[in-house]
Amino acid sequence: MTHSVNLLVAKQHNIGILIRALRQELNISKERFAAELSVTFLTINFWEIEMEDLIP
Repeated sequence: MTHSVNLLVAKQHNIGILIRALRQELNISKERFAAELSVTFLTINFWEIEMEDLIP
């Protein structure tokens, strides 16, 4: 089970990296990107930054 959890967290981390790269490629702010995806700024911030803190 621990391996599965670690793999899930690693995949989420990769998603955060991809989201940041896409947003930067589009040259839009976190606020605008959040609005385009119908999520909050805090969600984008979590995906991009805070997921890094979950990687051991």
